[in-house]
Amino acid sequence: MKKIGLFFLCCFLLASCTPKGIIPKGKMAAIKADMFLLDQYFGADRSMRHFIDTCAIYKPVFRSYGYTAEEYMASVDYYLTNSRDMAKVLEKTEKILKKREQKILKQIEADAHKAEKAAAKAAKEAEKADGEAAEGGEATQQHFEKLKKTDN
Repeated sequence: MKKIGLFFLCCFLLASCTPKGIIPKGKMAAIKADMFLLDQYFGADRSMRHFIDTCAIYKPVFRSYGYTAEEYMASVDYYLTNSRDMAKVLEKTEKILKKREQKILKQIEADAHKAEKAAAKAAKEAEKADGEAAEGGEATQQHFEKLKKTDN
């Protein structure tokens, strides 16, 4: 009975591993997410769009994960022939992108809140300065009136 359990465990482990030289699903998903963002960046600038069609713009992405363009292409070929694994990679890529989006939206919201607080503070300070200027103006006017009376 133990041998049968060990056999199934070994089969499961072998089935869940990617072959040597193939980028694991998690890293592949992260690479694809970075590539998507790079595409969006270059696609937004008309003068840079011609770079999107070349693999050269992705080399820094591959390098940052410790892979080459050749290893990436071999991995794409592998995942394209294993549709379930490719689906998992794409699902993970989508999760990564959504998580990044949420992080950015939270940062934008926090920055907007800080800007609102700063604007409110500046408005209060301006209001206070206007009030002090008005008081100073009244005092100056009163002082001027006193000087006029003493001159007469």
